[in-house]
Amino acid sequence: MILTPAMVTLNESGVYQNDNSMQQTMVYYGIITAIISVLFLVLHREKPAQPPEPGETEERLQVIAGIKHMFKSNDIRLLVLVFFIGLGVFNAISTCVDQVMALKGLNVEESGLVGGLMLIAGIVGAIIIPPISDKIRKRKVFLAIAMAGTIPAVAGLTFLSDVNLLFASSAVLGFFLLGIGAPVGFQYCAELSSPVPESTSQGVILLAGQISGIAFIVAMNTVGMLAFMMVFCVLSLVAAGLTLMLKESPVSK
Repeated sequence: MILTPAMVTLNESGVYQNDNSMQQTMVYYGIITAIISVLFLVLHREKPAQPPEPGETEERLQVIAGIKHMFKSNDIRLLVLVFFIGLGVFNAISTCVDQVMALKGLNVEESGLVGGLMLIAGIVGAIIIPPISDKIRKRKVFLAIAMAGTIPAVAGLTFLSDVNLLFASSAVLGFFLLGIGAPVGFQYCAELSSPVPESTSQGVILLAGQISGIAFIVAMNTVGMLAFMMVFCVLSLVAAGLTLMLKESPVSK
């Protein structure tokens, strides 16, 4: 998101020129992807010496049975709704960031930096916060912090126009929503829904976010970018309220 606008040829209006720069950029990304794929195939171990869950004797549920088991829990239903809103908002904003920022007068390079900062801050948050959550064996408080931090970030992207404040809002959104909410939420869901496999529990909440993300993107292009960003502000408040209704993870005991 940061490099691509700098690697392709743009005209004065920030529109891609009809030359081979885009094709060449895709070739570079293809080469990088091929190298990473080969490294994965060489280094990945099918059966690691240390199993992911040593000593577990509890029988794991199959997919359909696991989904049924999950939705018997009120907390899981609330969490899926939180991810439906939170991950959907993130997917929609990160997809339409160029269009939203263009309405605020930012050029393509600046829009790319807004999107890139969102992801970089998310990576930083995912490195720092989940280990702290593991250390103190708490999940709910971090989910509540994540959704609370999302509120001013979305509001900033909606109502502010200064480029530096937009950069800051983007970084805050990535740090809290992607860096804290997603990894801690995945872990919380896995702990709450055991013996459902993590592949099932994570798949359900990811699917919720993908469905809402598509719906939100369509709505943004139909209703209007900035108009629907105001809806995201309201939805962020709702999601923050829902996290307060969750109970703490069983690992806290």
